[in-house]
Amino acid sequence: MKTLTKDQIAKIAIVLWYMVGIAGFMIRPLQPLFQKLTPFGMLMAATLLMFFHEPKNRKSGLVFSGIIVFGFVIELIGVNTQAIFGFYIYGNSLGPKLWNTPLIIGLNWLVLIYCISALGKPIRDTWYFPLIGAATMVAFDWLMEPVAIATDMWYWAFTDIPHKNYIDWFLVSGVLFLMIRILKVEIKNRIAGILFAMQVVFFLALNILSRI
Repeated sequence: MKTLTKDQIAKIAIVLWYMVGIAGFMIRPLQPLFQKLTPFGMLMAATLLMFFHEPKNRKSGLVFSGIIVFGFVIELIGVNTQAIFGFYIYGNSLGPKLWNTPLIIGLNWLVLIYCISALGKPIRDTWYFPLIGAATMVAFDWLMEPVAIATDMWYWAFTDIPHKNYIDWFLVSGVLFLMIRILKVEIKNRIAGILFAMQVVFFLALNILSRI
């Protein structure tokens, strides 16, 4: 019997995690439990990405840490001043907060920026990489927003999600992708593709199933 490699085991675990998550969020009695597990899912995703990241060096460590801090600070400013993204508040699904901002939110920025950068390796040295990366982030956010609202991650002051949210997502993420390009951060990862794909499947499935 052939022994599975570490990345094969990780890929299987990722697929199972998100498939179980879809089922858990769709079965109403289980939804509160899976909402509480959301921060652990983010932590697991970030930990797996860093474990399989290549090459491991000081520059990448500093850049990734900077993305986490930058993402947290941007969200902190946004939720407390409404100057970025619009008028929104966080629910309880993302875990403990500091100044109305979930401590885990910086990891979400890292996971998304990292996965898109890994998948964008063929164009990472081009001038348009930050634009493509930022556009991908906006598309992902558009997919994520209805699910996030329905699962107590965050809420908007008005029924409709403001256009400002998507504009600011594009600008903020564009800055991060530009930083990765300018600093020539090397990102190779054997599981980034499947992780990002399963996040897309997760939010797409919940969007579709919640309307049936």
